Amino acid sequence: MVYRVMKPGVVPGQIDPAMALVVLGVMMLPRIFYLMSMHRAMAKCDPSARSMPPALVWLALVPLLSMVWDFVVVVTVGRTLGSEYSRRNRPLDYSLPGLGLGISFCVVNLLLWIPFINLIAYPVGIVLWLLFWVKIARVSSQLDEV
Repeated sequence: MVYRVMKPGVVPGQIDPAMALVVLGVMMLPRIFYLMSMHRAMAKCDPSARSMPPALVWLALVPLLSMVWDFVVVVTVGRTLGSEYSRRNRPLDYSLPGLGLGISFCVVNLLLWIPFINLIAYPVGIVLWLLFWVKIARVSSQLDEV
């Protein structure tokens, strides 16, 4: 027979709360950097061109609200960047940059709630999310060029 000596109060299979918080924090880092990019992109624009205050993008961190708020962020960031380019009389390929990619990633994220479909939707959602993020970062960085 093998006996294990365990610390008092530790239940086998129990998750350490501190470790769970660390893992959750690490998992949230890409989302936080993404929202920082969206915030920064909107902050570069003149207040008259903004569809909403940049700080409101952070509402996407609220669980369950984020499913709807991601749509709001995608549309308002695209609209804000489009308005800013128009205000500066600069050419832009689309009036709402990244809108197609952004809406696609939001719709695919809703599919994550459907069993079995989520196995396909998850990697597709990540790719669309990254493509949208890169598109907005690229359009936003062009605002810095004079």
